[in-house]
Amino acid sequence: MKLITFISAGAFIFFSAFALKKQASSSLYETKWTLKSIHKDGTIEEVKTNAFIHFHPEKKSAGGNGSCNSFGSSFTLTGNQISFKNIFSTKMYCEEVQKTEDAFFKQLEKVNRFEIKGKTLLLYQGDILLLEFGSE
Repeated sequence: MKLITFISAGAFIFFSAFALKKQASSSLYETKWTLKSIHKDGTIEEVKTNAFIHFHPEKKSAGGNGSCNSFGSSFTLTGNQISFKNIFSTKMYCEEVQKTEDAFFKQLEKVNRFEIKGKTLLLYQGDILLLEFGSE
């Protein structure tokens, strides 16, 4: 009886750990990535807007919101190498968030590599972190 209890407890712990690990990791494609910070010129701007990006693998496109405007682009992906091309957006001007949006789009144009760590998407130019996102 003790052996059955021990095996049951072990199986429960094993499958619970697997379920937690699966929940802790996000997919590039099945996730709405909310912009958390913009890194440029040695500074980090914490973002407190509704900016986000979502990837559409079947169309090889990405899009979302820059803080004020909707945007879209095509992207290419090979392993952990990613680049964004033909970035476009609507053209409203929102004084309170315009600098954030402009910086977001400028950094997005430079991206050539990504990493996913748990629920965080990191976009780089080489080894330089440009943009940090969190998953919902």
